[in-house]
Amino acid sequence: MNTHFCKVGKTKLGLSEVLNLKELEINYKKFVEEAYNLIQTDAGLSDFLYHEASKLKKTILNLKKTLSKDLDAAI
Repeated sequence: MNTHFCKVGKTKLGLSEVLNLKELEINYKKFVEEAYNLIQTDAGLSDFLYHEASKLKKTILNLKKTLSKDLDAAI
């Protein structure tokens, strides 16, 4: 068997390729807006959406920190 075209284990994805920063920011804004709109009608769902938004915010901040370190290393 010829392994000429086998790329298993040869390529690695960076964090920025797996997590798209723009999509995460859009989802964060949607969660916060939806949670705000539901605060009077469904407090439980609103709390859940705020919690999910806070987890997304942590991910966004970590991703931005990682990207800025990568840029510093390149300079």
